[in-house]
Amino acid sequence: MREILIADPIAKSAIVSLQTLGMNVINRPTLTSEQLIDNISQTEILIVRSTRVDEATISAASNLALIVRAGAGINTIYRCFN
Repeated sequence: MREILIADPIAKSAIVSLQTLGMNVINRPTLTSEQLIDNISQTEILIVRSTRVDEATISAASNLALIVRAGAGINTIYRCFN
């Protein structure tokens, strides 16, 4: 079962839809960017709106496969280009 961490407020219907698909949804809409690093170790999918996702957080998430930005733009997501 995929673990999804939701780190910002999103619609309850979206959470229910993910659970209906068999996802293990961990809804923590009040996490700060600083707290995110301590809560992401087993997360496979991270959903954020305005919470910043920095390089240290991504490095701490050994199972992370996808970051979803529920909104426009990617200005809150760390970007690394080779």
